[in-house]
Amino acid sequence: MKVHRNYTVDEVSRTVGVCKGTVRRWLKENLPALRERKPILILGSDLIDFLKARARPRTRCDIGEFYCLKCREARRAAFGEAEIASETPASMNLRALCEMCGTLMHRRVSRRQLAGFLSVLRVSAAQPPTHIGEPAPPSLNVHVHEDAETHEKASS
Repeated sequence: MKVHRNYTVDEVSRTVGVCKGTVRRWLKENLPALRERKPILILGSDLIDFLKARARPRTRCDIGEFYCLKCREARRAAFGEAEIASETPASMNLRALCEMCGTLMHRRVSRRQLAGFLSVLRVSAAQPPTHIGEPAPPSLNVHVHEDAETHEKASS
């Protein structure tokens, strides 16, 4: 975006990468614009200031914290537990539940950072998923046969 240029709603949407409806909503939320004539024109400097004011400062997660997409904040793992979802020689993906809302959170951790996580969290390996084609374990319903014998004796 250029400070000294005027933009239409369509040009703003293409430049910023949002829908035209989003730009119109920004206009309702007090994005300054020249509304006397059609099409509505938005000054580049006003657009830059508006977007800077809307931008949230980036937050970094501390050791033992994950970013919860539902809460939109860095959160601790529920019960102080996390599991290794996958790993490479240099890093691993950890997952844990948010202590506030219970949403599944993920975080990529280097092997160097793992010691810090282990001091704060209990980290375990994830259980491998079961496949549909695997045979089910045998049924341990031993009492079914005993009940059948009991019913046969009762009926005779």
